[in-house]
Amino acid sequence: MNATERGRWGETLAAIHLENAGIQVLERNWRKGRFEIDLIGRQANTWVFVEVKVRKFGYAETAFESIDLYKQQRIISAADRFLKHQERQSDAIRFDILCIEYGHENHRIQHIEDAFICMP
Repeated sequence: MNATERGRWGETLAAIHLENAGIQVLERNWRKGRFEIDLIGRQANTWVFVEVKVRKFGYAETAFESIDLYKQQRIISAADRFLKHQERQSDAIRFDILCIEYGHENHRIQHIEDAFICMP
């Protein structure tokens, strides 16, 4: 599997996981100019913005560690851009990280809800 295929595979698993957790996935690979978000969903009246990371088992850097302050700011800016074009209002937003670790025969999903916050 090349990196693009691995990313698509991971985002498909992530979308299934989110749907099973009660989050309706509305957008996959949302892009607007230089802004992008892997998955965007809704749970009740909360927007859920999800960064998906796919790693081999034993990869040195965890998914959480890979989302540094710069990456968080880019995701927050992308979410702001997305929300400005929505007609539906929301009481809340949430930023999640979903890490899929894989090996030859199996995989594991780690879902970190509210992984970081956006200060007004």
